[in-house]
Amino acid sequence: MKILLADDHPIFRKGLKSLISDLIAHCEIDEVETGEDAIHKLKYDKYTITILDIDMPGLSGIDVLRSLREMDIKTKPIILTMHNDELFFNEAFNHGALGFLLKEDSSKEIIECIQNVLHDIPYVSKRLEPFLANRKHFNSKIQEVKNAVESLSNAERNTLKLVAENKTSREISELLFVTEKSVENYRSRICRKLNVKGGSNTLYKWCIENKDLLEPWLS
Repeated sequence: MKILLADDHPIFRKGLKSLISDLIAHCEIDEVETGEDAIHKLKYDKYTITILDIDMPGLSGIDVLRSLREMDIKTKPIILTMHNDELFFNEAFNHGALGFLLKEDSSKEIIECIQNVLHDIPYVSKRLEPFLANRKHFNSKIQEVKNAVESLSNAERNTLKLVAENKTSREISELLFVTEKSVENYRSRICRKLNVKGGSNTLYKWCIENKDLLEPWLS
């Protein structure tokens, strides 16, 4: 197995290399200190696992993940960082990371992460499990909204798009060349399919609250 370590702190890098070498047999480990050097290495050599810091001179670890995906370079990426940050966490997994560790994690957890990722099993630092729970909830919500919107007819979807723009039923009827009664029927069916309950403005409020989730399906 070949592992690439990308981190601009030589003392930390050397310590991590020594730790992995001592605990994982038959492991060849190379080191780089910048994101650009990591991409260069990965383009011309095959590494089973790549361990990336986020903060490096030039390209960050997240930038490297993006490049790996764009260039279709095959490796199993792990982020190892000091940043206990949910934004970085989600960005890393959105761009193909299989593991996310903190530099304060134990050596046991680092080795456990490598062994899991080696078998394509995602691994998250135990300190960051709440981030993972939030991510799972968000992904579940995305799927729920996707399924609901895809169940709408074209007329209902067009109505929902205009409701999201805060158009009144009269304005929607004029834009869609239908009666206001038809618009009210569309709105009623949309609310039922999206499980939205409440008064006349409830659907608009729901659209505002779920704007980021709705955008891909109503563009």
